[in-house]
Amino acid sequence: MSKYKLIIEKNKDGYWSQVEKLPSVFSSGETIAKLIENSKEALELYFEVSDLKSPKIQFELVMDIQEFFKVNEYINITSLAKRIGMNSSLLRQYSKGIKFPSLEQVAKIERAIKQIGKELSSTELQPV
Repeated sequence: MSKYKLIIEKNKDGYWSQVEKLPSVFSSGETIAKLIENSKEALELYFEVSDLKSPKIQFELVMDIQEFFKVNEYINITSLAKRIGMNSSLLRQYSKGIKFPSLEQVAKIERAIKQIGKELSSTELQPV
């Protein structure tokens, strides 16, 4: 399986992406799921046109902090900031592009998001 970084941005019509290191491979979609599906097709077409064997494709999603919060607007910034020990006003400024975080701050936010993802993926809901 080959893993490719998929750089994602959101606009008024949905989402668009570009495969890192392959600038000619880009796509769009109304949802993230559709974007990933379309990006996979675009990458497979790239291999086909290049006469290369298409590997099994897996994407790693890449976006800046502003894009992350646009794409995941359901995330409560105040709660996330509290969880990572950051001022919520500062995190809001990062999410709106008013201020830009250091690499250390980005790593701190990313660790918290990945930890939340692990917690959610290991959660099982029971009917009441």
